[in-house]
Amino acid sequence: MTETTPQLNYVFDDFADMFVELGAFGTPSELHGLLTGQLAAGVRADAEAWLAMVVAHLDVQELEDDDDKAELVTLYDLVLGQLTAADFGFQLLLPEDDAELTGRTESLGAWCSGFLSGFGLGFDRSKQTLSSEITDSMEDLANIAQVSFDADDEELEGDSAETSYIELVEYVRLAAMMVFAEFNLPSNSAQKKVPKQVH
Repeated sequence: MTETTPQLNYVFDDFADMFVELGAFGTPSELHGLLTGQLAAGVRADAEAWLAMVVAHLDVQELEDDDDKAELVTLYDLVLGQLTAADFGFQLLLPEDDAELTGRTESLGAWCSGFLSGFGLGFDRSKQTLSSEITDSMEDLANIAQVSFDADDEELEGDSAETSYIELVEYVRLAAMMVFAEFNLPSNSAQKKVPKQVH
């Protein structure tokens, strides 16, 4: 362990347990992607607006547990902190490495879907434009969002499948940071407020 490598301060299983208790629709990876996408588009929210977005996205009545609220607000702060840090330490919220590869891959797809939704909600077409590089990355994320595996597929076994997954995760991680850097330049000090949820 080095002092320069930021540690992941949130755990997928903790949020998965929370979602089960809430009877929530969606996954922790999808919510994390949604948050990252909105932040990448330049949207900023206070704690109240962020929690309201979580309630709407998860399709739950309300968040009553103060610990749940605190964890979700901390998640927001951690993600924003990782994205703005100079050490490129941003991490995706995905199942642990000992989880089934099919489940981890589906979670990566859900993360990408959430990112695209969040970015789409926050992107202002009247004031922002997508470069060709960003457009290509978005198309790649859309393709990854559609990924699905047959659990009986023998090609999913072994080191090659694991390596492919790791490479995909790293590509998605770098793409998210690139999009964030594109739309969150220091000169863009006036950040947008979180948009209202549409259902």
